[in-house]
Amino acid sequence: MARRMVGGAVVLALGLGLGAARAQTDSAPVSVVPSPAPAAEASGGGTTQRGVPAEATAENGVLAREQALASGRRIAWERYLAELGQSGPNLSDRQIENLVSSIVIEQERTAPTRYTGRITVNFNPGRVQRVLGGGGGAAPGTGQAAAGPASNWIEAVASYASLGEWLELQRRLRAAPSVAGFTLQAVAVDAARLRLGLRLPPEAAAAELGPLGLTLSPATGAAAWRLFLGGG
Repeated sequence: MARRMVGGAVVLALGLGLGAARAQTDSAPVSVVPSPAPAAEASGGGTTQRGVPAEATAENGVLAREQALASGRRIAWERYLAELGQSGPNLSDRQIENLVSSIVIEQERTAPTRYTGRITVNFNPGRVQRVLGGGGGAAPGTGQAAAGPASNWIEAVASYASLGEWLELQRRLRAAPSVAGFTLQAVAVDAARLRLGLRLPPEAAAAELGPLGLTLSPATGAAAWRLFLGGG
């Protein structure tokens, strides 16, 4: 089995087609990366889902591993749909596998007939968009703007009171001309940590976001900026 180290972790690369997916999964390089802290294990967001449990028992260890990874991919997919507030199409394990660009093994334990692990699942935004019926923009949750590079990047914590507010906040960000894109780093029931790519200096972007019903303001502590619905 070939192994390929990437930044101290080993990535399990998955194929694009049905046959390729099987072949690459069977020969994929796998390694254990340090397990995240308990608070981070339940985190994740957008097309990258972290701390996903992967467990299965089968007649041998190879089958147990395959079944555990299939279970983990499905759990990650369901988490992603829940963030979007969608039920999504009813997909088979193989169809979900084809939406995944890579898996990182965070932690694993093997036995003759059982596999237990925790994984990070990275979905391919383009394939996800096609499955969910996207209309030419970015896949839901990726926050990529239609055009124009970012000249400034800032860290921000977005606050919201409900899933509806969170989805509306994302919609307004994507519609803002001053926002080139954003990356979801972590999400909870009432807040999310974002990396915002802005086409303007932060203060100028904040002024343009106000009329769109978004407030972007400097914050103290770990987060450099605060973001929430409401503006002038």
